[in-house]
Amino acid sequence: MSFITRTARLVAWTGLTAAGAIHAVWASGSSWPERNHKRLSEAVVGNGKQLPDAQATMVVSGLAFAGGAVAAGGLGEGKFIVGVRRIAGLALIARAAFGGAAALNVLGLDEPGKRFEELDRRYYRPAFGILGAAMLLGAKDSKKRAAKLTLKREGR
Repeated sequence: MSFITRTARLVAWTGLTAAGAIHAVWASGSSWPERNHKRLSEAVVGNGKQLPDAQATMVVSGLAFAGGAVAAGGLGEGKFIVGVRRIAGLALIARAAFGGAAALNVLGLDEPGKRFEELDRRYYRPAFGILGAAMLLGAKDSKKRAAKLTLKREGR
């Protein structure tokens, strides 16, 4: 596996695992790093009125942890998992390209406020773009690896 692929997988695993951890913290009832739930809601879902419930937040946490495992290669190099990596990478890049307002709209949430839009522009969109690119780069080597394994099995 190339240095770029290994690095991309590490970046994707780190980012997705961190996202899973922070969502688990929020699902437990914490408003960290904000001082209260209203400010957290403004920062993550665009307004101070709608904060997802603990179950929805835990589902996001679980998906992020699973994404981290897929990104890291923990579920193997099969065609299906490589496809999952690619689809996840494209979804993350789409989130970066279309922005948080579009994501909130898809989720049926209200229009975001200025604070969310600023955080999205500065932090969220770039993070989604980096994670998406890392997922795609981490999926890149799978055909070469499969070809090498085939050659080894055939004794070449």
